Amino acid sequence: MSRGTQSGDGLSAPRRVLVLYHYFAHYREAVIRELLDHGHHRYDFAGDTVDDGKGIKLTEAIPADRFIRARCLRFGPLMIQPRAIALALSGRYDTLILLGNAMWPATWLAAILGRLRGKRVFFWTHGWQKREGGLKGAFRNAFYRLAHGLLLYGHNAKCVGVLCGFDPERMHVIYNSLDYREQERVRSTLDPESVAGRRRAMYGEDAETAVMAITRLQPAKRLGMLIEAAARCAERGRPMSLLFVGDGPDRPRLEAAARERGVRAHFAGALYDESAIAECLAASDLCVIPGPAGLTVMHSLAYGTPFITNDDASTQMPEFEAVIHGVNGALYRAWEVDDLAAHMLASTETRELRERGRRMSIEVIERFYNPVTQRVLIDRAVSGHGADDLWAAWRGPLYRSMGGNGDDA
Repeated sequence: MSRGTQSGDGLSAPRRVLVLYHYFAHYREAVIRELLDHGHHRYDFAGDTVDDGKGIKLTEAIPADRFIRARCLRFGPLMIQPRAIALALSGRYDTLILLGNAMWPATWLAAILGRLRGKRVFFWTHGWQKREGGLKGAFRNAFYRLAHGLLLYGHNAKCVGVLCGFDPERMHVIYNSLDYREQERVRSTLDPESVAGRRRAMYGEDAETAVMAITRLQPAKRLGMLIEAAARCAERGRPMSLLFVGDGPDRPRLEAAARERGVRAHFAGALYDESAIAECLAASDLCVIPGPAGLTVMHSLAYGTPFITNDDASTQMPEFEAVIHGVNGALYRAWEVDDLAAHMLASTETRELRERGRRMSIEVIERFYNPVTQRVLIDRAVSGHGADDLWAAWRGPLYRSMGGNGDDA
């Protein structure tokens, strides 16, 4: 299992914590189980039992005695959650962890009333992508100041928060996670012959370099850049075979672009079986999403497949921070196709580079992006500890040991 920090040393007396969300998506199931089964504090959960119409699968892992239904009523971008007010006023909990969306009036009220009742209040939130000015920036910052602390997905958000005048000790980077225990199990069962067969079937018998993209095929992901970059790699003497796993409105355009540029590309459609996805990733030398990349980064790295995405933090999802440039993938200069092609070539130049990339991909997930590490960091924040920035402490020396400049990491 994960080598993330697992000690409970120095934690406060157990607190009664309510985690209040709109709903709990299935992908959060592993961290919810960690908090329920191994959390130092008592964690209960409140949210709706239906999603917001997007077809998101919800978790069924929360026992009835640890779950409170709090229905959500939506009016455009606004969301009202009446029971949130009663729960904030209840004497049952001494700590509230609220989904930090400033567009939800009930969250403002729950935070204010919770504080008036003497409760500790945290927002679990993406935080900032970039520093904002004017009324929008003032509105967001006023909202975040309602909380005693922020539970953030990534360090870029924390850096912006510092620029906005927030105390770094109160901004806890807790990362994100998928079900890494299950991914470990699946990874351990992968058969090399099956993986090799999958590579031949998806990429072709003679594929020298295999590059995968797993995501919904939509314009925002800029997957046309991947096809063009592969064409430019071929012009430099190293053809790359592409595999697209997923479906979406951009598929016809991408298929036409691949034919036009003479790039070998296989479109597998949507895959939901974890073993099949694991085989595809293990059979690939790289996973590349030219546009914003979120959970896909962690999915890829967990199976040892290095990742390439763009370096524009103001438009990226926080999980892109798991990519350490030149170690387990690369961050190309946003929207520059030649730079993307250059990094695809550099990351797969030798077998040694590919193997190192696989090792370090898994290492990053085992240290940070897993449910155990998330649970430990949440426990520490609830106990009143200052933020523990493990990533910065580990990343710099690692990058330098790989021959890079720590200041550029």
